[in-house]
Amino acid sequence: MRIKTKLKSATCGMMSRFRQDQDGAMSYVAVAGALVMMVFGGIGIDMIHAELKRNKVQNTLDRAVLAAASIDNTLDPEFVVQEYFRAMNMSDALGTVAVDQSLNYKRVTADGSMSMPSNFMSLLGVNTLEVEGLATAEHGLTKIEISLVLDVSGSMGGNKIEQLRSAAKEFIDLMLPAEDAGMVSISVIPYNATVNLGDTIAPYFTLDDTHDYSSCATFNTADFNSTAVDPSTELARLGHFDPYNSSTSGGEIASPWCQTGTTSAMMVHSSDAAALKAHIDTFNAGGNTAIDLGMKWGAALLDPAARPAVQAMSVAGLVSADHSSRPAAYNDTETLKFVVVMTDGQNTTQFDLKSHYKYGLSEAWVDTRGTETRSDDRYSMRVQDNAGDNNDVFYWLRMSGNPIGARYHNKPDGPANPNGDRVYQMTNAELYSRFSIASVASNFYYRPYADGYLPYSDYYDAYYGYEATVSGGQANSNLSTVCQAARNNGVVVYSIGVEAPQAGLDAMQDCASSPAHYFDVSGSDLSDTFSSIARSLQMLRLTQ
Repeated sequence: MRIKTKLKSATCGMMSRFRQDQDGAMSYVAVAGALVMMVFGGIGIDMIHAELKRNKVQNTLDRAVLAAASIDNTLDPEFVVQEYFRAMNMSDALGTVAVDQSLNYKRVTADGSMSMPSNFMSLLGVNTLEVEGLATAEHGLTKIEISLVLDVSGSMGGNKIEQLRSAAKEFIDLMLPAEDAGMVSISVIPYNATVNLGDTIAPYFTLDDTHDYSSCATFNTADFNSTAVDPSTELARLGHFDPYNSSTSGGEIASPWCQTGTTSAMMVHSSDAAALKAHIDTFNAGGNTAIDLGMKWGAALLDPAARPAVQAMSVAGLVSADHSSRPAAYNDTETLKFVVVMTDGQNTTQFDLKSHYKYGLSEAWVDTRGTETRSDDRYSMRVQDNAGDNNDVFYWLRMSGNPIGARYHNKPDGPANPNGDRVYQMTNAELYSRFSIASVASNFYYRPYADGYLPYSDYYDAYYGYEATVSGGQANSNLSTVCQAARNNGVVVYSIGVEAPQAGLDAMQDCASSPAHYFDVSGSDLSDTFSSIARSLQMLRLTQ
């Protein structure tokens, strides 16, 4: 026990002496460490103060240039920036202010700086700290191209067409204020069973020469894979025919499947609000519904492939010179493209004349009787084409009430020696431009069939002289395809179903860019819907 006690006593003594011997050395280390910590802590405090000052300068610059660059700001931009710094008691901190602006664009750049004395960094020879800031704001009106694809089919008759006219005109007023200076262009594409290019627009695209009575194009299913319609590529022209009426005077068909002239025709890239609204006022309702054709043309007028046509129209004075380079390229970051498509129905079957009634010469002849008017024209139908110039058999329509022998002759109705200027064989296109399909069958085919000169099959075929070319289901597929093609190209699609059946609503929802871009509304809500879309577009066109 004594040995252990001695060892413990010796160990404690050694430790005590060690502590006494090291006391002075530990004081020097502690003092040096404390000094280092005080210097670095002081530098941190100086840096924090400097960062607070820098944030104050930068935040003031940011707010000032944003306010100065606003298109709505009517004050001098440099003055606005100066006022922001004065309000913050920082006038001395403002450096230079640079302004670049035009009627629809402002860019404001400003810099600032402040000096502050250092408290601790002066120990290292740094007596002042400099803080700087730089801010730039751009505020401009982005160019916009809009296609309004509007349903003018028969179900839009009555109050609905009035509601559409009112809503579309309000939309135009919102999108084309007087001070806009042509930043926005609007194309209007009314559609029913077809889309009428109209006498004004049709010459700038290449429709085939089947006839020139109307200007509606037809498309193959593959054409809907693309938004483009090349103005130099020939388009198949829809036959000109009237499938509705059973009687006609032989002057001009009453209800052509493709409307004529500028009736419910397209209007291209206009910023003339008055002209657009006047055109919309001329819309009338009638016909079936082909949303896919409306959307195809709506997308095509936003596709840069249509630019040669727009440029040519600009040269002719039909499109403003400001829009001669439209449609812009899809990758043009300064241009936004939108389609607003609406319907109150659903896609229905599309029709065209049977090919043997659409092309070439008919078996009908006309005697114009040397006058310009068609009211006194006489018609004949060749019912037998026999060998020899004088062996054919013609049915004279004006002799239909006479005895059977008096109805048929070996030459067409007309003078004894007809000449080409007065009596001639009509093309199918001319025949169906004068008579409805039912009238051709009843006036030209029925009596020869009843008299035994033509088989019943000829009369039946003529009575059903047109045929389905696209079903409603195929039109839905076409619509979905071209909507997707437009969206893939960055076009934003707004769609509106106006008291439409479920199939139409489904098609509209499928076409829209998102559920937020789709509207299911009543006719009385149409104006509010168009106005809401216009306000959305106005917000999107502001870039900052």
